[in-house]
Amino acid sequence: MKYAIIGAGATGLLTAYLLKKAGHEVQVIAQHQEQSSLINKRGIIHGKNRQQLTAYTDVEQIDPDAFIMLTINYEELQPILRLLKIRCPSNRIIFLQQGMLFLEKARNLPHRHIAAALLETDCVKWSGNEISFSKAAQLTVGSLKGNSEEFQSLLETTAWKSVWVDQIEEQLFESQLFNSLIDPLTAMMKIRNGELITNPHAYELFRNLYNELYLAFPEIERLQPIEKVAAACAAEPDRMSTMLADRLADDAMEIDGLMLYMLNRSKLELPLYKAFYHLLKTIEVQQ
Repeated sequence: MKYAIIGAGATGLLTAYLLKKAGHEVQVIAQHQEQSSLINKRGIIHGKNRQQLTAYTDVEQIDPDAFIMLTINYEELQPILRLLKIRCPSNRIIFLQQGMLFLEKARNLPHRHIAAALLETDCVKWSGNEISFSKAAQLTVGSLKGNSEEFQSLLETTAWKSVWVDQIEEQLFESQLFNSLIDPLTAMMKIRNGELITNPHAYELFRNLYNELYLAFPEIERLQPIEKVAAACAAEPDRMSTMLADRLADDAMEIDGLMLYMLNRSKLELPLYKAFYHLLKTIEVQQ
């Protein structure tokens, strides 16, 4: 099978690396020529392993038969989607992004077959072509539009463990709640997940943020009980959230895609969550 990965952050590099290792034809569409040239010259490196593939900066290079996997952040999405409408009208598209703000734009695309997916991993990007990870990747995927059979090869590839869900938006929201608790706090304070539990001041913020989100989204108690979230942090204390990993790599953090969606969806004011949103946006401007 053929795949085109748009975006060369941690998720994009990992996705391309795993698919190439599994024997697929893979293209990477990077934002900057410098990174594209680096990938073409040296491949994508994980420890002592390397996968050599082709990178471009232009979506016109995408094969018309390729699955397109979007791993860019929300602020980069609109110009890419305009190009895909014109240049890649028949490709099957998979949104592989943090947050849920992309959903409305996904539904408005004219493409016949569109899916959304979650890739669970502990991948960290160290440079424009170097990543590290220790856990086997788990892909959860479901259809947003069109025929689900069009995405069967995502389940059959050896690139990752995979599961198909009929209600992908429910899975996305469950992940959204978890990440809304973890990512803003860890990225703002530059701490790993375990410190949210072991540091009493960080834990106080974590607990207060949970209580605030509970008032706006009471289903959080069922989908992501605080004991479950705390246990996940304790089980992998050295794990970095996606937002923290992006900040440390000087990549754009997915602030709007994750946090603006929650602020827009809530019928209540979220003063603590909103404060973290604006603090992180300030950091983003400074970067």
